[in-house]
Amino acid sequence: MPLAWFLCQYKRRLPAPRPTRYCAMDDFTGLIRAEGGDWHETEVLGNFAIVKVRGSVPTLALIANTAGFRRLPKDRLDDSLADLTAAQKQALRDRLLDMGYSVAEIQTALGNDLGTKMLRGVLRFAATRRRKPRYDAPTDTILLDGPVQPCRDVDDVDRAVP
Repeated sequence: MPLAWFLCQYKRRLPAPRPTRYCAMDDFTGLIRAEGGDWHETEVLGNFAIVKVRGSVPTLALIANTAGFRRLPKDRLDDSLADLTAAQKQALRDRLLDMGYSVAEIQTALGNDLGTKMLRGVLRFAATRRRKPRYDAPTDTILLDGPVQPCRDVDDVDRAVP
């Protein structure tokens, strides 16, 4: 069964007895598991998750064509990014900026050309930190401004979905 890596956001679970969030990939859990697939994620900065999915080609295409989900252009951590187009590399860099990483952080960790990296390097960088969420009752909002937290290791996510 094919594998794919995705970036997606967390969503607010409604209704819920208390304010909670969940990885948006969970919306596809029933479909993925019904065909014998699986998925695991690591939460990263900016309310995003890096998710590895094992699913059928039609299911992976459905997820990739759903708003808020971005399928990464490589499927294995050891895949080189050398053959990505300039637009694909810029889209990855832009997503890292959307997550909340600075241009300087990206430049220091990944250099000027993502084409010199493997997917593992980019995902490891994206999973360097996240912020602990907290609920703000007056605004009924879950905020991501808490202390910096570690992320689940990308290699652990990779092993969890063989």
